[in-house]
Amino acid sequence: MRIEVVYAQLEDQRHIDLELVEGADVAACLALLNQHPMSKDLRLDDLATGVFGEVCDASRTLQNGDRLELYRPLVADAKTARRLRAKTQTS
Repeated sequence: MRIEVVYAQLEDQRHIDLELVEGADVAACLALLNQHPMSKDLRLDDLATGVFGEVCDASRTLQNGDRLELYRPLVADAKTARRLRAKTQTS
C-alpha cells in the first residue's frame, strides 16, 4: 500500500511516498522512514503524528492512500500567544 508522509516547517516542507505492506501501522512507517534521507535530521521519536489532521499514536493501522503527518513541537502555546497579542493591542 502507498502512504504519503509530510513534514513542514516555515522554510522547509518535505513530502515522500512510501510503500508499506497491508496492515502496517504508524510505527512500521516511522521505522521505514528512519532509513530514508528525508528524515536524516529529524528526531522522529520526538514528533507527534497524525493521519489527515487527526492526531494518532504509533499503533494506528494505516490504510492505502493515508497521509501520515509529522507535527513539529509548538514554539508557543496558542492561548499564551493570543493573550500576549491582546495585551499589546490594548496598551
